[in-house]
Amino acid sequence: MHLLILLWALVALIGQVKCKCSLAPILNDERSTAYVCTHGDLNDLDEISSDADWIEFTVSRFNLIPDNAFWRFRNLRRLSFYNCHVNFISSDAFAGLGSLEWLIFHGTKIHVARAVWFRPLTNLRRLILDRCGLVHVEPDLFRMLPNLQVLGLRDNDLNCLPIDELPYLRALRTVRVDGNPWLCECRRRLDQYLRSRSIVQEVECLRQISVCKKYQCMTPIGFPVLPSALTTQRLHDFDRERTLIRGNEFQTNVFNSLDRLPDKTSWIEVSGLRIDTLPRYAFFRFGNSLRTLELIDCGITVIENGAFAGLHKLERLSLVGNRLPVVGANWFRDLVSLQQLILERNGMEQIERTALWHVGDSLRHLDVQYNLFRCIPVEELADLKKLERLDAMGNPWFCTCRANLQNFLTQRNVGFEINAGRCYANENEISNGSTDWRQQQTIVQNASLTTGRVHWTSFEDSLKQTNVSTLIGPPPPPPPPEIHVVSSPPPVYTGTCYHEKPEKDSIYVCRAITSIEELGLVPSTAREIRIILSNIKKIPANTFARFDGYLSRLEFRDCGIERIEPRAFLNLRNLEYLSLRSNQLESISSEMVYGLHNLRHLDLSHNNIHRITNDVFDHLPYLTNLDVSDNAMNCIGIEYIARRLHYLSFLDVSNNPWSCLCGSKLAEFLDSRNMKYDKGSLLLKEDCYASAGSPEVTTSPPVPVTTGATLRNETVEGTCTIDEDTAERRYRCTDGNLLLLESITSEATAIEFNEGHLPRLSPGFLAKFANLRELVIRNSGLTTVEDGAFNNLKKLENLTIQDNPLEMIGSSWFVLPNLDRLDLRGNSIKHIEPGSFRYLNRLTYLNLEGNDLRCIFTSDLNEMSNVYIVEFSGNPLKWRCRVELEQFLEARKIRFIKIENSCEGKKLVRNLLLQNKTDGSFDCPSECSVASTGQNYFVLFILSSLIILVH
Repeated sequence: MHLLILLWALVALIGQVKCKCSLAPILNDERSTAYVCTHGDLNDLDEISSDADWIEFTVSRFNLIPDNAFWRFRNLRRLSFYNCHVNFISSDAFAGLGSLEWLIFHGTKIHVARAVWFRPLTNLRRLILDRCGLVHVEPDLFRMLPNLQVLGLRDNDLNCLPIDELPYLRALRTVRVDGNPWLCECRRRLDQYLRSRSIVQEVECLRQISVCKKYQCMTPIGFPVLPSALTTQRLHDFDRERTLIRGNEFQTNVFNSLDRLPDKTSWIEVSGLRIDTLPRYAFFRFGNSLRTLELIDCGITVIENGAFAGLHKLERLSLVGNRLPVVGANWFRDLVSLQQLILERNGMEQIERTALWHVGDSLRHLDVQYNLFRCIPVEELADLKKLERLDAMGNPWFCTCRANLQNFLTQRNVGFEINAGRCYANENEISNGSTDWRQQQTIVQNASLTTGRVHWTSFEDSLKQTNVSTLIGPPPPPPPPEIHVVSSPPPVYTGTCYHEKPEKDSIYVCRAITSIEELGLVPSTAREIRIILSNIKKIPANTFARFDGYLSRLEFRDCGIERIEPRAFLNLRNLEYLSLRSNQLESISSEMVYGLHNLRHLDLSHNNIHRITNDVFDHLPYLTNLDVSDNAMNCIGIEYIARRLHYLSFLDVSNNPWSCLCGSKLAEFLDSRNMKYDKGSLLLKEDCYASAGSPEVTTSPPVPVTTGATLRNETVEGTCTIDEDTAERRYRCTDGNLLLLESITSEATAIEFNEGHLPRLSPGFLAKFANLRELVIRNSGLTTVEDGAFNNLKKLENLTIQDNPLEMIGSSWFVLPNLDRLDLRGNSIKHIEPGSFRYLNRLTYLNLEGNDLRCIFTSDLNEMSNVYIVEFSGNPLKWRCRVELEQFLEARKIRFIKIENSCEGKKLVRNLLLQNKTDGSFDCPSECSVASTGQNYFVLFILSSLIILVH
């Protein structure tokens, strides 16, 4: 009897361990047989009837979905995988599912959508691949789905799609593609195509706040690529130019050595290394930054489809000295930005139809010199809408074809260089009359290629070599109809100082420089110099002596200057405007301004200045404008200023902690000169910093509140204190509610609201705080900010919303023209609406750390022209989003903290795209798969023991 009870208990335990599939109710009264399998695997399919027409796997794990995995479910119409882990999908995994109409992968990390999977699914109507970590969609996939009506690619890691293949989806009616880090140009083309076919774009909405995600993209970063031509006559010149730009090199005899290159590599040249077959996805992980790829004398005989997949930013591709008789139709599918295509000395005889079609919107220069082309039909070049030049010397042309080609290029205003010597009437004449063409190719083909060289340049090195934030001047004019001499490329600035306006040689801007010596790039005849967003701790003596007699305007803004040595501005006798705004200066003495006798305008605002000596004004007799606002000054020599600065007509002293006495004198002086100023800000009415014996903080008395119906039944909670040690009315509130915030006087200049209850900010709720310069809402349960909540806060400079359950940033929240710092760390922000920062023209610091952002789109950050620090660590950013964001910030000299993530780049591409599988680092939760294994072994052990006992 006891043995029977034990056996029943074991059966029950086995039932709990095994992951079952169960029938599920169907919505909308559909007559379907649906099964849901939770924490299961393919073995659970044995319990499902062959007549099932809907199977759904949730939170399950599949090491392998083998060929014919669903073969017996011939009536299956819907198959879904939600939050599952899939290691490998065989080519014929979905064979036999000719009736399948819906296939859904949601939250399943398949990373790449392969065309071969969908070959049997000719009847598929709906394909959903949302949140699958997709980094690539194979172009041929769309050719497999002629009846597809709904395509979902939402919230993946895609930056482009093969848009030229979309017309194969003839029945497509609806797509959802939001939440991907699209390249702006690719997204523009995608939207244009969808509109032309009247295809609806479904947009995801955040349910709790009823906000829909809108169009966002990644702003391109442009910097010059290598010189536009590589020919045998110009190899020595090219080598000399290459020496100047290459950052690293090494020797190797295996192609896999490219694994040692960093993900963010902008230029790769492989020369002399034997590569018989160039495999697919060979360069995929460099797709975020690679602009130039050179494969020279590598003996390549086969280029697999997809070898250049993912290189959506590639601008120059060189295949020189290989064995490629035919230009493949699918080689260039992903090269949507390609401008230069060099195909020299490859033994090429033919260009397959549509091979150049994929680069028709971008290609400007095509080089096919020293090949075996008898003819290139003009139809092959007709799709190259932007072609400016064709180099085709050294080919055995048919006479008729060459004449047609020359006429075509002349009519299209395309410059060309084609050998004008002998041409041939037919193939027999070429093979009988000359063997030079074949001999020329066999020299390369018979070469012994063993050890080769790899040259490469990182993205960071490319930024150092050229100022990418400003490209020089307009593009050169198009070439004449026929060009026989290649013109030199336009000059490129290699420094970080550049012309603000190229047509005016006297105005220069230096951005993000780290040494004052970099001013050496600026000619001595410059009349205006602006140095901004740089890191210069000290201005040495005689720095500007060579600008004697020319320089009239000089600015140092946001440069971190802490010290100015005596006579730093010596000999600037014609300087009229000097700005030292937003630095770290603490005092100003007469030695610092020595030599500025003719100065009219001096801007010292936004420093930490607490003292300006009286003798400073002895050296500035003609000063008319003086700005000392936003410093730490308690007093200034008013009487001395009045006696020395007879021409002074503007004096800004706002936002300093003036003492009562000095503040009164300042007001009297400003009144006597009829200068405008804010009396309330200067004198702070009855409150003064110099009030001796005043307590540090006092508790403000409760103020009667008359509010709307929403607050009628509430009472004031929490306390506020005011800090009287500063010139500002700074309130610090804790444990408060809306009524406590309402109780603060409208003259407050700073409010800190900590540990309170402030779930919603309504329109106009803060409007009475017109003088507010700092607002902090920390850990106060803020979930909703309505449009207009920050209206009338025109003076706000520092806004901190921290440690709240806030989930999104609205596009109309921050109409704050003077905001300097925006700190949004530690919230739950998942989405930033497009245009959220477009009104923050003065913002210099942005903190988005510790939120739930999966992507920070550079098109949003591009609207803030003055920002120079962005913090974003602690967000679950997608691979491409993070890399694109870092490159954007590096290119614009914006400071940030680099985040290392081992689960990407080389590991991602090698495991997912080359081997079709992942390792444990990509596991998704599977409570059943791990726990069940140990329990099953335990059950088998008990059963075996019982059997032994029975016997």
